[in-house]
Amino acid sequence: MRKTWKAFAFDFDGTLVDSYSCLPAIYRSIAKQIGLPREMIGRFVKKAIEYEDMHDYLGNYDRKTWWPDLFAEFDIKHEEEFLDKLLKKFWEMRAEKSTVIEGCTEVLEVLKNKGFVLVIIAGNDGQKSIKRMRIEKSGLAKYFDNILIVGEDVRTRVEAIEFVARNYKLDFNEIVFVDDKPSPINEVKAAVKEIVTVKVEFEGILKLAWKEKCKTDFVINHIKNLLEVCELSLL
Repeated sequence: MRKTWKAFAFDFDGTLVDSYSCLPAIYRSIAKQIGLPREMIGRFVKKAIEYEDMHDYLGNYDRKTWWPDLFAEFDIKHEEEFLDKLLKKFWEMRAEKSTVIEGCTEVLEVLKNKGFVLVIIAGNDGQKSIKRMRIEKSGLAKYFDNILIVGEDVRTRVEAIEFVARNYKLDFNEIVFVDDKPSPINEVKAAVKEIVTVKVEFEGILKLAWKEKCKTDFVINHIKNLLEVCELSLL
């Protein structure tokens, strides 16, 4: 076991859950609710995924700011109230259809039983409280000592790491930050060089946010491999 490690800070989407594979099905459902002709649905879904990919890369998760542009490409007329209803349905479906990544709960149980501090540090979803709702619905919240949403509970991931260090009386080199995207890892590592970073490889339908070069201490192919990095086992 890496004896100096005392806490793990996990991202959520792409690290603990796959919340991306469900996007085509969600947008097909939205297309039907809008009333798009059947022959246009496939093109709408493809374009919606392109928008998702670009705005995920840009860090703009507030779909109210870019859904109007998507809808305009298909001459979809909408009022704000209708947009709000669609967004509510979008998040309900995404919470329902997201799946916990295989082996994730076993890893969290081992770390929890070994006495590690476990926290989630995740970006917001563009609307207040949505990310926390999705974490609760995933069933994973029970494993964590704290959940910090960037843009709601803290301003940045670095501020979140500083909070964890201060609140649990830890040195930065005792904290392991686990994420699937390069940008959050690079952000944290640039500001807090002592922190240990682990990049979990994730292959999904969105691509752009994962193309950046990642300056990390460890790369693992699957969340299950985290225990090998920690020199722990499921036994």
